[in-house]
Amino acid sequence: MIIIDKSLEKNLRESARFIKEALAETSSHIEIDHGEGEGEPLRINKDIDVASFTSLSEKRASGNKIAAIDGGSASIVNGRSFRVGVYRCGYLVFEDDKLLEERVYPPTIQAVSFSNAEEIFSRAHFELLKELPEESPTFDRVIDRVRMLREWSLANELAENLDEGDLILVDGSLRSSVALPYTLIDRVCKKAAQGGVHLAGVVKSSTLYWGKHTPLVPMVHRLGNEINPGRNWFCQLTDLKADPIHPTTDWDIRWFGDIYVAKLSPRSDYAFRVDINRFDETDPKKIVELLVSCSQDPVYMGYPYPLAAIHNRVRIEPAQIEDFYYRLQSFALEEGVRMEEWETLFADFHELLDVSE
Repeated sequence: MIIIDKSLEKNLRESARFIKEALAETSSHIEIDHGEGEGEPLRINKDIDVASFTSLSEKRASGNKIAAIDGGSASIVNGRSFRVGVYRCGYLVFEDDKLLEERVYPPTIQAVSFSNAEEIFSRAHFELLKELPEESPTFDRVIDRVRMLREWSLANELAENLDEGDLILVDGSLRSSVALPYTLIDRVCKKAAQGGVHLAGVVKSSTLYWGKHTPLVPMVHRLGNEINPGRNWFCQLTDLKADPIHPTTDWDIRWFGDIYVAKLSPRSDYAFRVDINRFDETDPKKIVELLVSCSQDPVYMGYPYPLAAIHNRVRIEPAQIEDFYYRLQSFALEEGVRMEEWETLFADFHELLDVSE
């Protein structure tokens, strides 16, 4: 048990004041934080007020298919200089709440080290884009990055095969980055728009903030509920066609989605960031209302059910990771690895430190 002394109490009180200040802050500007090596943050000079919000119909849409793509990955063993990981991905297609098509690939297990990481990533990148990557991720990120490439290859496939008015949902933003190359996102977004297929990304945990440090989505959620009590709504934050972020540079081309915050059910406690393909000329309200139509499942109220369903299909469960671990250990012992060698290689003193007494 940790004893709260005067020093810790002072730290806690200072943190509480920080939270209070964040909740009271108004939006002088909006930013999206960036990851390492991914350029400057997005800054939007925008006040959010009553005019920023649009209420949504709860009428059930029909006749349009909604496809959702996701993937899952995990580490099986960590040997410091190498890792053995597992990933899989897939998609589901629904129409009027009925599952029409399911494609979930079996897990792929890959050993990645300093010596082969670049080769593994470059091969996956070239297979999809017919070009070598400008840079490769560190070896500990290769499994995740390859999985993301596979997910977007499925988005490309669906953009070719779905019909006009259908919707593709991805888990995450519509932005190119070190992890997702510009060429790939550009191809998929333009192909979808040319075929009249809508493309949207739903972000569960957003890095948007306003002012100095206030998280944006919860604050917009609170304001939206005050303006539209008992209703669902959406709030547009960017319009990349009308107001380029950085018109004097080409940096803004990395953003392929106009950004919204949407509450998809009045009976939900959640609102989400939604990115809509900036090449799509359709009224965004129509696209968000497609999201509303598939976000009324009582278990996942206010979140698109197709995304929840595919997430549950592709995630790697702890029990599965444990099974992979022991199967890998068994095969290693069959290959002549001694148990003491295995334990020496994969022993982690943190596990001993973290064990509760």
